[in-house]
Amino acid sequence: MPPETRDEAAYREHLGITREPLDLQTLIDRVADPRSGAVASFLGTVRSPNHGRTVHAIDYEGYDAMIDAELARIALDLRDAYPLLGLAMVHRLGRCLPGEASIAIVACTPHRAASFDACRDALDACKARLPVWKHEEDDEGAHWVDGNVVESATLS
Repeated sequence: MPPETRDEAAYREHLGITREPLDLQTLIDRVADPRSGAVASFLGTVRSPNHGRTVHAIDYEGYDAMIDAELARIALDLRDAYPLLGLAMVHRLGRCLPGEASIAIVACTPHRAASFDACRDALDACKARLPVWKHEEDDEGAHWVDGNVVESATLS
């Protein structure tokens, strides 16, 4: 939505990092807007198996100040691209077990297509731009996971 037509006072945003489990409903409650016709969300979870090996845990490490700054830049980019009424992007750091969420994204827009597209673009930007590193423990031990891997290469 062009900056000159935005209602800045009505826009709701929640960005950040946490070391606690992610609560999707809390994020939705923080950014949902009654003017929204759509609230789309995405949870990225730790999967097991990965590459044919049982994953026991992933430790996410990151540089907090840089993550916060980059999340703010990503949010600005998304606001320029979509008619967002609300946006939440939170990345979890620390240990995550299979099935636990490591990233949560919520996008509220007047119509569903923009909400879905904003969630996808937010995730792609976070994966490409956030200084977050994954240390995976699996059946063969612990190892760092390369970033920005082609999606099909990470499926088991």
